[in-house]
Amino acid sequence: MKVLYYYLKCFCIVGYVNAVCQTNRIEIDGNGYKGITVAVSSKLDSSEIQIQRLKDLFTAASARLYRATKHHVFFKDITIVVPKSLPIDTDGYINGPQIDSAHVIVDKANPLANNKPYVSGMTGCGKPGRHIHLEPYTLEYLPAVGNADRLFVHHWGHFRWGLFDEHGDTESPVQGSNTNTWFYSSGGTYKPNICVKNTKGKSELNYCGSNMKCSVDENGLPEKNCKFCGDETGNTVNGSIMGNIEISSVEEFCDEENSTVPHNEEAETPQNKICQGKSAWEIMRLHSDFKDTTPGAPSQNTTPTFRIVKQRSGQNFVLVLDKSGSMTGAKMKELKEVSSIFITNWLTNGSSVGVVAFDTTARIVSSLKLVTSDEVRKSLVKLLDRIGAGGSTSIGTGLRKGIEVLKTSGESIEGNEIILVSDGENTNTPGIKDVKNEILAEHVSVTTVAIGKEADKDMENLAKESGGSSHFYSGKNNSTALIDSFIKIAECASDDDNKMYQIESKSLSVLKGQNYSTVVYVDSTLGLDTVLLLQGPDVSYISASLIGPGNRTWTSDTCTDSCRIQISGLAEVGTYTVQISSIADMDMILTLIVHSFPRDPSEEVFTATAWISTESFDFSPSTPIVLYALVMKGSSPVLDAHVSMNIEDSEGEIIPVNLLDNGLGEDIIKGDGLYTGVMLPSQIKVGGRHSLKLIVTGKSGETKILVPKVKRRKRETQTEDTAINLETKTVDGFKRVASSGSFTVYNYSQVNITNDIISPARIITLQVINRKDNSFNVSWNAVGDDVTYGKALLYNILLSKNLSTLRNSPETVEPLTRNIPTPSDPGSLELFSLALPEVNANYYLAVRAVDEAGNKGDVSNILSLSVITDSTWEREKLQSPSSSNEVLIIAVCAAALVLIAIVVFGCIIYNKRKSPGKGAGVV
Repeated sequence: MKVLYYYLKCFCIVGYVNAVCQTNRIEIDGNGYKGITVAVSSKLDSSEIQIQRLKDLFTAASARLYRATKHHVFFKDITIVVPKSLPIDTDGYINGPQIDSAHVIVDKANPLANNKPYVSGMTGCGKPGRHIHLEPYTLEYLPAVGNADRLFVHHWGHFRWGLFDEHGDTESPVQGSNTNTWFYSSGGTYKPNICVKNTKGKSELNYCGSNMKCSVDENGLPEKNCKFCGDETGNTVNGSIMGNIEISSVEEFCDEENSTVPHNEEAETPQNKICQGKSAWEIMRLHSDFKDTTPGAPSQNTTPTFRIVKQRSGQNFVLVLDKSGSMTGAKMKELKEVSSIFITNWLTNGSSVGVVAFDTTARIVSSLKLVTSDEVRKSLVKLLDRIGAGGSTSIGTGLRKGIEVLKTSGESIEGNEIILVSDGENTNTPGIKDVKNEILAEHVSVTTVAIGKEADKDMENLAKESGGSSHFYSGKNNSTALIDSFIKIAECASDDDNKMYQIESKSLSVLKGQNYSTVVYVDSTLGLDTVLLLQGPDVSYISASLIGPGNRTWTSDTCTDSCRIQISGLAEVGTYTVQISSIADMDMILTLIVHSFPRDPSEEVFTATAWISTESFDFSPSTPIVLYALVMKGSSPVLDAHVSMNIEDSEGEIIPVNLLDNGLGEDIIKGDGLYTGVMLPSQIKVGGRHSLKLIVTGKSGETKILVPKVKRRKRETQTEDTAINLETKTVDGFKRVASSGSFTVYNYSQVNITNDIISPARIITLQVINRKDNSFNVSWNAVGDDVTYGKALLYNILLSKNLSTLRNSPETVEPLTRNIPTPSDPGSLELFSLALPEVNANYYLAVRAVDEAGNKGDVSNILSLSVITDSTWEREKLQSPSSSNEVLIIAVCAAALVLIAIVVFGCIIYNKRKSPGKGAGVV
């Protein structure tokens, strides 16, 4: 419970998930949400982009949301980002396509989600999701009022407040969701897994309206495709927005026992499993949306204001570079080298770039120049060479000069970007705080790169408030963070349908007098205009070559500021060997970078995006930091990839953390492509800034993607919702590397590693695998000693007749003692069998892991167990599709027997009539 409360508290303070490309913050003004960003994908045809219908949906959903939240919140203003190719008038411009950071994405339907809306990147109870995915069908065919609006508010509950489903359907494109069930045992029967206990309805196979009644399967459990169908005509009890959204009378979220929508804490819904039996409103009330607001007037006008914007045809950048005295020597040399690489390699043709250098004052190194050729790029690089370091630091002066450069174009500068790089605190006015409001008024985003631990503490806040991103570079020579940051900035500004991807980034140690070789891999989704770069202070002493499939060889030009090898056109798929020759009379450290573009823009590519739940971590020796990475191929989750995060602290030390998609600990859903990891407090060595670098490797034949098992029919031809059939498909190898922003640790104190105060993770995979009468076999997946690290010491298995006692006072329940399994490695399947002491009583079962220091994990999800005495389920068994062949055979045999009986009986009667009886005369 302490861990749950901490994360809810943390989320409520921060209110958003760190997005690396842009920071789109949702704020509340009065009772209205401001800052909501909706991005329309360029993959949609113009006929699929229904702007007016999108407005209608948000208008209807805003009114419904206001009623459902007891007049707390509604949608006040919404920015809709349309593709820059869409030929419509807009209200302004925005930085980048926003697909990676929008709160709502309108894109092609995802067959893995049954072609319905869903929330991507569900991170935990009370925690935000990544984004809401809308598809054209919802906008075009579902009525905005009464259907689509209720559906959208349902998903807003997922996305904004970290609520989970209170029904048994599969909504999101995940493998783990298929384990959801519509029923749980209670009081001698099976009851529907919904919020309100007494909602009227019936159980049917496959989908509502099938008239095929449910039964139990061979394991004594409700059949997999058995669904509860609410009876709207006779429904006298309201349902929950997180559950029965098909019922037109549903208006509210589940709440307390004595509310109009009383929470059913006994049901085995995802909401109860993940949120420890708490209702939707119990979670919502902890959120700042409700803690920090008071209800508005029922008559409040909830119609949103809409603003339509698009990305500019050519993005304008201004590099605002610190050249104060602290930047002398290697720092300035490296900054100029990386800035040169940025201009030479990563700025797309059609972009414009200017350069400002500042110390006590600021000067324009280059006004905005349109990048159209290599000659323009080279001329800009020459201007960078003239920058020399010296003087004090006035970051505000540099920012003002950057705005001045942007305004020389004579056009609106909205949606342009300043890239601020600095290594020190502001020592001369104006500082960042002095000019912040000026910057925000221009609607220009500021992306910051802090070099070293002394960089001004206001940089990250400026980036966050202006919609930019924050990066950190420790300044150590074995770090790739500076060059990774610049390539990420270029990625974020590139078009969604022609995006650059980073394949490799690593530090190489080339020893004196020795050659060096390494390999890189070009996968089947990338390969257009692939570029390899080597960078470092001594790069002029080396030569490099690249050997590809078939021994085809590319050789670098003369290495000056960097070594560059480009494979023009399409690179062949396969492994490439990088060979480095050195003439230096010393050891050297180089940075290797490889990037490429999609092989075919119309085909899906492997993508990897990472983030952290908070940019500001108040250090606690008992609370880990949670890291997330979403790995996809198009809309398909990538499974069984190797995912890790390199965390670089302010001293340049790198802490590697593995991220897993196994449904354990903070990873709440297995197989959804969202990989989760934790950084334990004991792994943190210093306070201050930390940078994040994501590394994803897919192994050929081992890594898989989740795909539909059969081709789905188009939504408009479907009359009923049917179960989603999914399967996995192996893929070829690939690699992705990405800078993933930064976070700051405050109030750090050294952890005593001998004092273990980290508890095992909470188990949420407890389930009944089969049952017979009063005997049950259950299973769960093992967790670790410290969250999911190590191995726990033992299990407490708890059985009680009182659900409230088990959930709220587990210490008062005596653990079972017979046949208790010994904890295995995290992820291993644990099995346990038990018989209920009384056959006429309802019991509740839970488990918790305990470590060697006596730390106990929170109580698991709770199972309701009872002996099934309701004959309805057994009596209907032979009518189920699973027994259809048996039914057919029995029916045919019975008919045949009846037919034979009739024939035999007829023959007997006939023969009796034709044959003379005993004593009869002869005619």
